[in-house]
Amino acid sequence: MKPVEAGRWGGGAVLAAQAVVTNHFAGTAYRLPLPPVIEAAGTTILFAGFAKDDSLTAACGRMLSAAERERAGRFATAELQRAFVQRRAFRRYAAAQATGDGAALTRHDFAAEPGGRPWLPTACGVSWSFSSCQQGMLAAWSCGAEVGVDLEDRARQIDCLPLASRFFAAAETRLVAEASGASRVATFLRLWCLKEAALKAIGKGIVAGLDRFVFTLEPKVRLVAAPQEQGAVTRFTASEPSCDQLQNSGLAAAVVLRMPAVPVRQSHSAGP
Repeated sequence: MKPVEAGRWGGGAVLAAQAVVTNHFAGTAYRLPLPPVIEAAGTTILFAGFAKDDSLTAACGRMLSAAERERAGRFATAELQRAFVQRRAFRRYAAAQATGDGAALTRHDFAAEPGGRPWLPTACGVSWSFSSCQQGMLAAWSCGAEVGVDLEDRARQIDCLPLASRFFAAAETRLVAEASGASRVATFLRLWCLKEAALKAIGKGIVAGLDRFVFTLEPKVRLVAAPQEQGAVTRFTASEPSCDQLQNSGLAAAVVLRMPAVPVRQSHSAGP
């Protein structure tokens, strides 16, 4: 696989590529509607689909760092390479929207914490989360809480009951078992989305244990168990954001916020 080329890195060429990338995502990315409690925490989630457009992918590649371009070149197929390059350019577009600082997209270079949580040196104090599947990608940021998002394809063919039995809490496994056919897969993926988003909100991956967070789906999504060391249930809020674009693409999405701890108010006894 040929590595992604930086092309001629003259100022004019980079600016032209940035205009292509910015105009593309400005015209195709959708801001997902969120519940008031999540919006009030300064949270935004953008969804964008992948484009089979070589000229766009080339422009996206100009936004990436040398390390990212080298990594892109290691993917086995052109399709995987294109998806990686567009994902990384979308991150930078989201960063530009969040900061509003007018900086070049090339300057919004994300790093990762030891647990994998992305962070942006040019936007300290902002929490970030990203997710993607074959149909599209999510970018989320929050100024008032730690955010996690996940995106899954509902059309995937999964033998989900054994997976639920292995990774889910007993009550969640029963929810999956009680469903049938396409409804079983949909139930499994909804729970998986929520649980993975919750783990991202605390800066962990699935190796930390999907069963550490327990959700119920009806009559509405509700977190019923969470790790005590992370503040337990009261610190978290969850939702399944959607829009026509997600539904038409057969995608399931979830967002989980870990809210700031409420300071304990100390009582002061009156003096004599």
